[in-house]
Amino acid sequence: MKDYPAKILLVEDNRAEVELVQEFLSEVNSTSFLLTSACCIREALIHLHKEKFEVILLDLSLPDSQGLETVTQVQNQAPTIPILVLSVLRDETVALKAVRQGAQDYLIKGEFDSGLLIRAINYAMARQKIAEALRQQAEREKLLSKILDKIRQSLDLKEILQTTVTEVREFLNTDRVLICNYISEQSGVVVVESVGCEDQTNDARCIWNPRVRAALDILEYKSLDAISVQQQKQVEASTPNLSIDLLAKGILTTPIWQSECLVPMANGNGNGNGNGNIMLSTSHKLWGMLIAHHYSAPRQWQQWEVDFLKHLASQVAVAIQQAELLQQLEIANHELQRIACKDGLTGVANRRQFDQFLAQEWRRLIRSQQPLSLILCDIDFFKLYNDYYGHPAGDTCLRKVAQTLKKVVKRPHDLVARYGGEEFAIVLPATDINGAMVVAREIHQQLHSLKIPHLKSPVQKYVTLSLGVASVIPDQLRYPEALVKIADQMLYQAKQQGRDRICTQK
Repeated sequence: MKDYPAKILLVEDNRAEVELVQEFLSEVNSTSFLLTSACCIREALIHLHKEKFEVILLDLSLPDSQGLETVTQVQNQAPTIPILVLSVLRDETVALKAVRQGAQDYLIKGEFDSGLLIRAINYAMARQKIAEALRQQAEREKLLSKILDKIRQSLDLKEILQTTVTEVREFLNTDRVLICNYISEQSGVVVVESVGCEDQTNDARCIWNPRVRAALDILEYKSLDAISVQQQKQVEASTPNLSIDLLAKGILTTPIWQSECLVPMANGNGNGNGNGNIMLSTSHKLWGMLIAHHYSAPRQWQQWEVDFLKHLASQVAVAIQQAELLQQLEIANHELQRIACKDGLTGVANRRQFDQFLAQEWRRLIRSQQPLSLILCDIDFFKLYNDYYGHPAGDTCLRKVAQTLKKVVKRPHDLVARYGGEEFAIVLPATDINGAMVVAREIHQQLHSLKIPHLKSPVQKYVTLSLGVASVIPDQLRYPEALVKIADQMLYQAKQQGRDRICTQK
């Protein structure tokens, strides 16, 4: 119940009844209740608009309103204030309808004394307090459920955090709510915030908000507390290099703790817990702070608001950890995919990536009706090279050839792949036969300039390549294998004609 005196609004046009109610209320304690009277509904609604009352005593027979419609008008203006009906009617049907319509009690004039009236007022305030607490609890649970649903449904951490601060600011009816990420004692960043007025935003987006540091100093890493203006001044006095924004007349803050990996711990004799099991311990680190600011007036934070923010901070920590784990998983998957698509020896794309890329570009170029070119390369007499120089030298030779191909093929949307043992493939999207021949000649020339020794080659005394070049405009009637077949035929033709040469379709 609120601190006395409790403010009572009496809506009654009979002056004698007003004086009687005033007398009843004064019999208990003249300072317990503060009575305000109104002689009609219009005057009562003006009072309700300007002031806050704990209880309304309402006559059903007024100059500008009669019957249960009077209850409806008052309820529409003040839905959370308990109403006690005062009536001359000894009618159980009317009384029952009044209660069903929202009145807390129905008192018959002339049949109640001060004790009954005061008990009815106290019971009404107590019931209203319970009802308000239940309503607030339901609202908190609804908001928590909404945020938890967002955490479960969304993989976007920024979206989750933004929803959190926006919903919390509106629910607490405060001016600003923000989430700060703690980096070090003097370093951090405001990740998200929600403000009721843009003028309340300061330059804390890119620097460590000193209020966060001050809160941590005051709390000594306690789980939660409300920071008063006086405490802010104390911190500012003891830490002159921190400029604390005293525009906030009320600050509610809670740390966001993050669980780190479980750490194996043995007992004193180094043999676990004595039962053959390994004891585990969870370490925690400070991720940041969830903070509510109130600027418009000094604010005494309620315990339920403290508990609410504390519980919410734990859910935010879960969302953060979930997002970080997902990010780590995505990085690991990306690395696995990269490894799966690369040839382990040469570092260029492998056969699997070649097949996927060729099919993808084939489908894409069907739509745009642009040419797709392919160059197949084969190291001449590579078996003789391996037999003479050994397999380690052969591996080195393959890597040098691959690097030469990558050096020549510079466009980011082209692909160099290891096609087979000593065969390589170059896929050139949106490139006609003339463009492909330019690339092939450059490859041929660059490899010649390397002059990798190959004393057992019947063609040259250094490593050479045979190249087959093909180009088609993809269509629905053919498959990518048609292009591979033409390039392979041209490569075969280059070998038949003596190797160390380029052959292309006529």
